Amino acid sequence: MSQPTFSIEYTEPRSRLTNFFRYILVIPHMVVSSVWQYLAQILGFFQWWIILFTGKRNQSLWNMQRSWLAYSARVWAYYGLMFDKWPNIGAEPNGEPTGFSFEFESKANRLTNFFRIIWLIPTLIIAILVMIGALICTALCWFAIVITGKQPRGMFDYLAKVHCFMVRLQASTLLMSDVRPKFGA
Repeated sequence: MSQPTFSIEYTEPRSRLTNFFRYILVIPHMVVSSVWQYLAQILGFFQWWIILFTGKRNQSLWNMQRSWLAYSARVWAYYGLMFDKWPNIGAEPNGEPTGFSFEFESKANRLTNFFRIIWLIPTLIIAILVMIGALICTALCWFAIVITGKQPRGMFDYLAKVHCFMVRLQASTLLMSDVRPKFGA
């Protein structure tokens, strides 16, 4: 079964200036990503019906969702202080230290599709707890980067796992994958 993979390369030293103003610099990307996310969610609704009746995913809808997922993953990693290079607007990266891959699988499980929200409740609870830890870790990383110009490697590794987990959760929520995401796996 297919699920996305997302990786981020650890880079050092880090830019104190761009990290200090990161939450202002990311605003254009957040606007584009949010608008595109609404489209991905609407496509997910249509995909739900298609899977329910045919047992297969529509590849055109899936490709549009995949494009958003690739872009969103890079934007959230940039927002989360994982790298300094300004992300490219669009699905294709432009030298950001990230890797994203996700292969289309047409066959879909109708039962888990029908009950997807209920099926994902335990994972969503874990995601809330993991995100609380990620918010605290990101705040500490902001101070560390602004003061020292370096991001602590342990915090980076934890946040990289969080970003990968959240990409997989989004793919599952949007019916792009039938695999229940696991943190750290």
